[in-house]
Amino acid sequence: MIDLQDDTHIENEVQHLIQMEQLRQEIAYLTALHRKITIMFYYDNHSGDEISALLNIPHSTVRWHLSQIKKKLKEGITMATASNELGYEPKRLMVGHDGYINGENGMIGLGSNRLVDNICLACYGNKLTLEEIARKLMVASAYLEHHVNELVYMDYLRVVDKNKYTTTFFISELRHHVMAGKYHYQYIAPYAKSIYEAFDKRYDRIQAIGFLGSELDKDFVLWAIMPLVCNTLDYESMNAVLKRHRVETSRPKRKDGSEHWVCATLSDDEYFNVQAEFTKQEVAFHYKARGNGIKMRDDGNGLESLQLDSYATIQAGLHWRVFDAPHLSEISRIAQIISNQETPNELDKLMIARFVEQGYVGIVDNMPKLLIPFFTEEEYEQLTAILDEIVEELGEELFAPYIERFAEWFEQELPDFITKEERNYHKYKIYPQYAILYWLTEQGYLRYPTEEEAKRLCTVVWRKRS
Repeated sequence: MIDLQDDTHIENEVQHLIQMEQLRQEIAYLTALHRKITIMFYYDNHSGDEISALLNIPHSTVRWHLSQIKKKLKEGITMATASNELGYEPKRLMVGHDGYINGENGMIGLGSNRLVDNICLACYGNKLTLEEIARKLMVASAYLEHHVNELVYMDYLRVVDKNKYTTTFFISELRHHVMAGKYHYQYIAPYAKSIYEAFDKRYDRIQAIGFLGSELDKDFVLWAIMPLVCNTLDYESMNAVLKRHRVETSRPKRKDGSEHWVCATLSDDEYFNVQAEFTKQEVAFHYKARGNGIKMRDDGNGLESLQLDSYATIQAGLHWRVFDAPHLSEISRIAQIISNQETPNELDKLMIARFVEQGYVGIVDNMPKLLIPFFTEEEYEQLTAILDEIVEELGEELFAPYIERFAEWFEQELPDFITKEERNYHKYKIYPQYAILYWLTEQGYLRYPTEEEAKRLCTVVWRKRS
């Protein structure tokens, strides 16, 4: 052992290696320019003049950058040494949008890319430089720069104080969703009951129109056509509320040409196991009053449709539907075959088979049968007259007090650092359409759909006169 001794101090060497690893990590957190200058000066042994010439920036600017780099590295190593934290634990966002996006990656990974999510979470309520984001997430700046630039381009991040970033959109927690469910649970009953009674006393007239699908189960048909009135009442009520409070809630225009609000929620797998704020009944109704979107489509040739994707698809053992409405012209062709008792040709048969698989069409005695309500121009005019009666009886602004009460209640949950427009959008975002249907089902006015019905639930197609 004496022969193996030398002047090396193992403790000092280990400490040196630790400091070198810390230095390597801190360099990784630097912005692209500072990383480049650091490598050129300390590793490639370029002089300040050479760096100035290579980067085409003044020598004095190079000296300033070097002083900033030294300061950042020293502060970073000091913080890393003093910190006892175990490190950053990545989180996940559940993200949707209200409006329209461009293409499959229209939200540049928000909600599907964990790194993008955590950049926005790091900057939520904070103003951070790129290096501070890198240090907080413990990710090299090189892996962040592209995502940060894209987030700024889409206006999901905003640049403040010249070189800092802050998240522009509201990130809700699961408790906020349960709060909305609790609100429905407490206040939706009189609205749901009055709407059902208005439909129930007119249902014989609706069925007598003789539309394709009129022979289907009454509860199933009501699930499909009641949202037509609920949507109208919600739309008119919301407009009245916004006008009364002088609120402008136009969708944000993104630099890629799209227009949409971001609907983001922080995922928390343990929340429902540990929360004690809400009762079991309130949590249960929160699940039932959820929806995955309301789609109105117009093919430009007089055919329109409504699809409301609701929790009933999960209640029946399914996941959220793929939110594609049936191809309207093809549905119209099938309706024509049924009404005229035509013999389908080979192309028709292929089309019908596809709709049978999707659940919109059945086969009876070797002939197709539409399993959703379909209205011709004349039939839709008759339906519209009845629906207008219902709206007039209930009052166009039926939901206005409901919306205003929720806004007043929810406003205290919204942070001050998001914009006024963002606050207004979220505090008025309460959709009674889903809760109406589920309250009626829970109270026995309607029944839950079967698994087979859930595939085509809340879908109605009609033709309007041009």
